[in-house]
Parts: sequence; C-alpha cells; structure tokens
Amino acid sequence: MSSSELHCIIDCSGSMAEYGKPMLLVNLLRYIRQFTAQHSKSTRYLSWREDIAEIFWLAEVDVELPAAEGSSDIAALCSWAEANPQTLIMVLTDGYFELNTEQRQLVSLVDNLYFIGVGGDADLAQLNTLSNHSYGAEQLDHVLHTIWRPEIVAGGPLNRVDLAGVIVENESKDDDEW
Repeated sequence: MSSSELHCIIDCSGSMAEYGKPMLLVNLLRYIRQFTAQHSKSTRYLSWREDIAEIFWLAEVDVELPAAEGSSDIAALCSWAEANPQTLIMVLTDGYFELNTEQRQLVSLVDNLYFIGVGGDADLAQLNTLSNHSYGAEQLDHVLHTIWRPEIVAGGPLNRVDLAGVIVENESKDDDEW
C-alpha cells in the first residue's frame, strides 16, 4: 500500500456541524495536506452526503468545508468502496450513520478502509466494529505513517557492532575520563 493514492472521504452530514467538529475537521485536513506534501504523496479529497463527490482545493488556498447538513448515505459509501476496490480510503466521520446487515458486512470486508473518528462524541464503538483500522482524530499522524510505512523485513539486524570495543579503540592515553 505504500505507493497508493489516498482518497480522503469527508462526512458532510448534519452531525458533523456540531460540538466543534468543523474546526477539528479543518485542522485534520490541513495536517493531511501538509503531511502528504512533505512526503510527496498523492491525496484526493471527497465529500460524502447523498453521494461521493470530489473536492478541489488549490494548494495556496486554505481548507473550506462543504456545508454539513442532512445525513450521509451509507449506501453511497458502500457503492463507492465496491466500485474502487484497490483504492486506499480514509473516512473522516463521527460514525453517526445507520447500516443494515448487508452494508455492515460489505464495509467490514474492505481491507483498505481507515476510519478517523472526528469529535469528542465520535461513535468509535461502531467504527471499531466496521474496521480494524478505526482511530480517534488524535491518532491521525500514526495512521498516516502506518498507511505509507514500508514493509518491515522480519529478522534481526544485518550485523552487530561491539560498542565496548569501539569505545576502547577510540580512547586516548591523555583522556582524563571526562
């Protein structure tokens, strides 16, 4: 997954307009933009309400959120995820949406789906039942590093260094042990 383009889907339901979530969301999006720019990663931003639609922000312009109103249609997210099976997806949401059994199963089968719970009232319990990749907003940095972490090779170091021997070799006779 280290070379994949990230698709950041922003929940624009009415509950995302409450309890300071808009400012938190703006700051999370600013951080994602900064992180991806610094690490030369590609990210697309999409809004989610009745459907999933791409948002275009100029690099010089600050983040502007779409209006948060109504409810987000979980069927639209399921359809979009199903139509884009190889896509790396991060959903910024408070988790307040209803799922039927079929939708819950479909979402839980998407392996490349990361949920970021936005707000102090985020329903992390529900998000955790949908994905093993569900995190609170404060863990965004960890999530971004996890997404683009190069695969770690199992095993020990390639060679060992004898630090005691190195120190003894570099000691000077004039050393007063300070």
